[in-house]
This record gives sequence, structure tokens and C-alpha cells, in this order.
Amino acid sequence: MEERKPLDYLCYCGLYCKLCSAIAITPKLADSLKKSMQEDGWEHYGSYVYEEFKAFWEVLQKMSQVDKTSTLCRGDCGDPDCKIRICARSKQIDVCAFCDEFPCPVLEKFAGGYQVVLTNNYRIREVGLDKWLQEQEALVAKGLTHRDLA
Repeated sequence: MEERKPLDYLCYCGLYCKLCSAIAITPKLADSLKKSMQEDGWEHYGSYVYEEFKAFWEVLQKMSQVDKTSTLCRGDCGDPDCKIRICARSKQIDVCAFCDEFPCPVLEKFAGGYQVVLTNNYRIREVGLDKWLQEQEALVAKGLTHRDLA
């Protein structure tokens, strides 16, 4: 897989994938659990203890790699019927901040669960996409996630 650039992690709605716990936290925790379980021999006897162990082990392996294997928003990660992604692609824009209709009712409804999307879009409009991406990378370098910023 070719190395990803900061823009690759930008969701059309204004979230930044590297700040998502599914990318920033879960793979490390899953890998740590997997290694700990391997040290205890679970990969050899787990299916004798739990009927579902093989499926669990496969999911744990996938979770430990999701930061490397996720297609991210731009590659259709998440809801295949995401109205925001469909709209942004149809308008050929990188993020809602660049839309003439920003903020629209669809984004505002979504922001009810993720207030940071409106903040991010306004910030992108204020400082530009390149500067905003640098700011996001600085947050990532500090080990922060959307959960920390909420």
C-alpha cells in the first residue's frame, strides 16, 4: 500500500480519520491484547475454551491492522449511503467547508453527534486546508483523538 498523505485522512464532513479512535487507539489495544494472549498460548487452545474463538481471533487480527487496512472515508469506509460523502463527491469538493451551501441541514444534523465537524469546517474556511491539515497532524502527534477534543 502506498503511503498515505494527510489529505487522505480528511473525511468529507470535516472529521480527521487519524483522530478517530478506530484508527488511533483500537489497533494498538487489539495488537496488545493479541500479543498478550499469544504469550499465554490462546491461539493454540482458545477454541477448546470458546466455540467462537477462531472468529474472535480473526476479528482481533483485523482490528489490530485497521489503521493500515482501512479504506478511510475517501475509499468508502463507513456508511455506504453517507449523504455527506455522496453530496461532496457529486460537487467534487474535498470537504463541506468548500460548499456554497455550507452549513447545510444534512451536515448540521450529523454535527448533532459530532460537534467538531462544524468547528473543523469553520476552521478550514478560516485558515485554509493545508494549514488545518498541519494542525490536525499536530494533534495526532500529541496522541489526541476526537474523544479528547469533544
